[in-house]
Amino acid sequence: MVLATRTDLRNRLGRDLTTDEDARVEGLLEEASGLVEGYCKRLFTDPVPRTVAVRTSRMVARVFGVDDEDVEPALESEQASAGSFQLTRKFGSDALSGGPWLSGSDKVALRPYRRQGVVSVATW
Repeated sequence: MVLATRTDLRNRLGRDLTTDEDARVEGLLEEASGLVEGYCKRLFTDPVPRTVAVRTSRMVARVFGVDDEDVEPALESEQASAGSFQLTRKFGSDALSGGPWLSGSDKVALRPYRRQGVVSVATW
């Protein structure tokens, strides 16, 4: 089940989808939905909670917002030095894969929907 709609995505982007984006949106929404359900350790049914739909559409909006010239959303840290002209950038491994990824704020927002597992520990 896809957890967000094209309308949700348009609301996150603040614009209509381009022709190229429109061709990719279904697959990306499916991929983002799978990541959210995997993180939450559950399958969602209708009606999907609003926070879940918003976070799922935000994940896809980030994919459309990142192009080759704009790497800032994927940048985790940056270090500069003037002495020997060094610049070090660290990028999130998932952020540059070309697909949706869960950010730290996504995980915080989805935490109330995450199922906790039960662990049995032998005491002998």
